[in-house]
Amino acid sequence: MSSRSQMTTMNGKRPSSIPCRHQPEILSQHSDLIKYIYDSWNSVSRELDMCHNQPHSNSSNYRNGASVTYYQECEPNPQLKDFEPFNLEAWWGQRVVQSVITTRNANS
Repeated sequence: MSSRSQMTTMNGKRPSSIPCRHQPEILSQHSDLIKYIYDSWNSVSRELDMCHNQPHSNSSNYRNGASVTYYQECEPNPQLKDFEPFNLEAWWGQRVVQSVITTRNANS
């Protein structure tokens, strides 16, 4: 699959409306951005792995020496006690079913 077929819009324009002379520049910038994000994420992941593999005998040195900090809440947040995650997939499914029923009833 080509990179161009994966692009749907850019600045509100379809790829076919972008002059051909600009496409290589855009693809190059796109590739550079992907490479930067990929390299940055891998760097952070490696640092986090190194921190997890170090002995935890002195946790203050462990935390101060790490440039990557992973936060995980130990106790549930009391403000979120009634939080229920929203199932977007189920909502869309119900909407599609309702649309089919409505269309069927309108055509009957």
